[in-house]
Amino acid sequence: MALRLLIAALLAGTVTMVQAESVMDGLRERALELVNTSRADEGLPTLTAGEDLNASAMAHAQDMLKRNYYSHTSPEGEGPRERYLEAGGSEWELVAENIAKCTSCQTPPDINRVEAFHKGWMNSAEHRANILRKGLSRFGFATASSDNVIYAVQTFAGPGTTRGDGTEALSVGDATEMALDQLNAARSKAGLPQIKASDTLTNSAASMLPEDLSGYRLKDLKGLSEIEGNWARLSAVAGACSGCGQELVAGDVRSFLSDWLSEGNPNRERLFDKNFTHAGFELLADGEGRKFGLLLLAE
Repeated sequence: MALRLLIAALLAGTVTMVQAESVMDGLRERALELVNTSRADEGLPTLTAGEDLNASAMAHAQDMLKRNYYSHTSPEGEGPRERYLEAGGSEWELVAENIAKCTSCQTPPDINRVEAFHKGWMNSAEHRANILRKGLSRFGFATASSDNVIYAVQTFAGPGTTRGDGTEALSVGDATEMALDQLNAARSKAGLPQIKASDTLTNSAASMLPEDLSGYRLKDLKGLSEIEGNWARLSAVAGACSGCGQELVAGDVRSFLSDWLSEGNPNRERLFDKNFTHAGFELLADGEGRKFGLLLLAE
């Protein structure tokens, strides 16, 4: 009899877990419908469900409930991006998160509570901005509850949008010309000679970056010794960004150059070296929010 009762208890526990997952699936479906309706009302593309985002949302909701805190940052200092990465998400995507807490609420939460959470988020400027943010493509949702307390988490991810001004697409040769226009304007103000475009350096920059950016890091950059030409000196300035859009546009060139030319940036001194006479520039995107910029300088 004792053995029979133990087996029944284990089976009952299994059924309860399956039911909970089934209920959560329904809540997630409604949460996604609400988000997509709000986005469609603003002319924005709809989002799709992401298992990694669901996992990230659930981990945070359960952690806040278990340890009795309410914040985007855990007691150890981990934020939305760290949780997303732990759930298997891409380090190069834009990540956003909304959280909510309901006390003295009926638990477990139902569809009505999900709708109330969404209404509250949409009535808050900061949370509304996340729901209506451009550059997002996927969505996750989860709740955790106990003793009339509910924590809810929305998570978002996508390739993001370009960081700089200018959404016009780039054609062949545009990137180098735009980069040198911006660089030479800064050098002119500093009383330095202008730098000329070099097809050889631009082609070399292109060959130094891999076609497949998966797993590639700036520290992997090499090949200066293989650049053709009778240059007395060569130098490379490189940068990367994440969550900065899928397509290569003018704003990307301006952003990289603005970063490198800014006060305190270690590359600024090289860009203002009076002895450099020629340069080439290459810009590359992986279509998932990751971009690399590479400027080669020579004398």
